[in-house]
Amino acid sequence: MDYGEAVNDFEEFFSSKYYDRVNEVIRDGEESIVVDFQQMDAFNFELSEYLKDNPLSAIDAAGEGLLGVDLVTDEEIAVRFGNMPEEDFVLLRNLRSKHLGNFIPVEGMIKRASQVKPEVVSAEFQCTNCGEIVEKEQDSSKLKSPYKCEACGSRKFEVYNKIMTDTQIVTVEENPESREGSEQPQNLSVRLEGDLVDPDFQKKIIPGNVVHITGVLCERPLKKDSKKYDVYLAANNVEPTEQEFEQIELTDEEEEEIKQMGKDPDIFERIVASIAPSIYGHEQIKKAIALQLFGGVKKSREDGVKSRGDIHILLIGEPGTGKSQLLKFTGELAPKGRYVVGKSSTGAGLTASVVKEESTGEFSLEAGAVVLAHKGMAAIDEIDKMAAEDRSSLHEAMEQQQISVSKANIQATLNAETSILAAGNPKLGRFDPYEPIPQQINIGDTLLSRFDFIFPVKDQPDKERDTKLSSQVLQNHLDPEETDAEIDQMKLRKYIAYAQRKRPELTQEAADKIQDFYISMRSRGYDEEGNSVPITARQLEALVRISEASARADLDDKVTEKDAERAIEILKYSLEQVGVDPETGEFDADIIESGVSSSERNRLQSVKHIINEMAGDGDVEIESVLDRAEEEGFDRDEAEDVIERLKRDGELYEPEQGSIQKI
Repeated sequence: MDYGEAVNDFEEFFSSKYYDRVNEVIRDGEESIVVDFQQMDAFNFELSEYLKDNPLSAIDAAGEGLLGVDLVTDEEIAVRFGNMPEEDFVLLRNLRSKHLGNFIPVEGMIKRASQVKPEVVSAEFQCTNCGEIVEKEQDSSKLKSPYKCEACGSRKFEVYNKIMTDTQIVTVEENPESREGSEQPQNLSVRLEGDLVDPDFQKKIIPGNVVHITGVLCERPLKKDSKKYDVYLAANNVEPTEQEFEQIELTDEEEEEIKQMGKDPDIFERIVASIAPSIYGHEQIKKAIALQLFGGVKKSREDGVKSRGDIHILLIGEPGTGKSQLLKFTGELAPKGRYVVGKSSTGAGLTASVVKEESTGEFSLEAGAVVLAHKGMAAIDEIDKMAAEDRSSLHEAMEQQQISVSKANIQATLNAETSILAAGNPKLGRFDPYEPIPQQINIGDTLLSRFDFIFPVKDQPDKERDTKLSSQVLQNHLDPEETDAEIDQMKLRKYIAYAQRKRPELTQEAADKIQDFYISMRSRGYDEEGNSVPITARQLEALVRISEASARADLDDKVTEKDAERAIEILKYSLEQVGVDPETGEFDADIIESGVSSSERNRLQSVKHIINEMAGDGDVEIESVLDRAEEEGFDRDEAEDVIERLKRDGELYEPEQGSIQKI
């Protein structure tokens, strides 16, 4: 097929198959038309072969063929090709010199995107001797003038006019699913121009989005006089495949089906049953994860104070309780979900790092997992195995929902509106039934208090439960393809995307219900000394978020009393697991906030007071302190534990055997 035949065939294709679409493009003033490659292949397979082997000529021929359609006058409409067959996709690691100059499709995740900059594509030069105007196309980093003037032979030119286009360089990284073993992920630079850098289209070019890109593989020298070349893809079309919930587009039929699903009174139970159906039990945890997927409503007030809508959950469990499977399932279900493991993650990898661009030498920001999962979910496994300084980088992301970076002359604030689902193990592998659970979690108290829910996952022998669990595990192996999900993953994702468009408002009845619960819980701390704090304002905020998520799950525009009750039930379950003082059996938020119950704090203060009184600035025998504590009604062993704790915390030391002194 030659160029002339291609123009005629494209004209026939647009006139017969795309006439209505061309009409829409002209009517709406669009700058490009996307052609379905497989539809074109079915119309004329020679056209698709010509495009693969001679892409630059074929794209020009398609543009000329489009101008031949009677609807088109002189509009500059770019022709883009998408929906190429799966077998034509080339893995980034398999790109070779044989692909240069070919039209190929690739898939990858956008890792970073440069700023949109104007670039000269063609320039007009004026001969300084005779004034002749000569045009020359530009394809390198430096502006090149013509060799000599055809009219007078002079070699001196001045730039007369520059024709520019907007361009952007995007770095895509291959998906984890396409890698084997310990292979390093491969990167590819992609050059975007024309309407692919329009402000509206730019909303899809966000780090973290997974995209299908079609384009021509080109080369450029690595450095001057070098025999080695770097490759980049001159993009013809970009189609996002994995986006934020907000960006998922729904057809009218899908919206109607979702509305019908929302009318089912048991829809929330069906959604919960669809969360990791192959994992037995964990009913309350699955309810919390379902609500986390829907999320609360983010609010911005006039004074600049923002309330996050994202819900954070921490699972602390014994080995073999299915925590990691729950995290993996949720990370895959949520668009832009990221699954990371604490031991192999650093603070920079979780938040953001500054890297030097090889091509320009400039420093640029590279987003980490929490930023890449913006408006999605980050699942962090083995969070207790992370280094403390790396874990502390999550503080700002979890409450302020942003990441501040100040490195290498770059001061930036990145958005990180991300729900975090984290999992870890108790300090000793299994739970000690005699110690408060927060003290068995190797995570800082300040980070611990930022989680809306903390669920201990215990592995306790129970004949009836073990029978059901073993039956389900074995059934998963007997029939791996079988799933008990009430709603399949794709449908559930679209349901959540539709539900997140709603901004349910809190009703007075729901607010009263939450307030009654909050005050009744706080009233337990209205004792004589007023030391116990059963619940704090953090949990109050959490209740509102969870109630809003519950309303979204039912596709309601109002947060009703039923939603408040659902939120209270799950929060109560979480508090009963971790926020109960083992000595008094009462709720105590201090255990979650600081890792120390109010009764233990009272004991600490009393023993410290005795030591102050007896020792002054000198030392005192431990036995004397224990005798005095016993006289004041303290258990001798408990007083001894307090002294050991104060020694561990660096408040006391032993100047000699059997005596203690303040530091």
